[in-house]
Amino acid sequence: MFISELIPTLRPDLAVLLQENLFNTDMDLLLKPGTGKIDQAWQEEVRQLLQLPDQIRYWRSIIWDVIGKSVYERVQSFSELATALYSFSTTRSYGVSPIPVRGAKLSPSLSGFFRTAQADDEMRNFLIDAVEYLNSFAEGNIEVPVSIIRAMNDVEHIAQIEESALPPEKQDVIRGCILQIARLAGDNG
Repeated sequence: MFISELIPTLRPDLAVLLQENLFNTDMDLLLKPGTGKIDQAWQEEVRQLLQLPDQIRYWRSIIWDVIGKSVYERVQSFSELATALYSFSTTRSYGVSPIPVRGAKLSPSLSGFFRTAQADDEMRNFLIDAVEYLNSFAEGNIEVPVSIIRAMNDVEHIAQIEESALPPEKQDVIRGCILQIARLAGDNG
């Protein structure tokens, strides 16, 4: 059984952690009316601790504003690529063998991306296989289906996202936000 009247007798950090609703950030909900006289210093420290989740949410929102578009674009491109690969693997309407042909032609931007690939880089190996698989369907046709062109563009888009790091100023923003979160959480960063 939870006894809210005992909360003011605990250390401030324990009071916040042992309150009835762990996700509460409101001092009035923590202290029920009629709890008696409570030390001002204790109340101030508890109030500061209750504000930590909101402050961390603020810094996290800045991080997501910085990286959100890149993550969204990557997920969208992967979804479209996966849809195209799935549709090609389940249909044989193009009259082409489902086995990819090695040595497919690559656009200049993709060939530069793949040239720097290391043997154990799974992302690059996956994208190379996807390009070869899609090229195997496109080579036998005079008219290349729109879905293949879209999928090839998605591979190129994923490669560009994978290759390009965030600009230094955005990396600095993220580092600063992570440092602020670490300090709020009690770590020196």
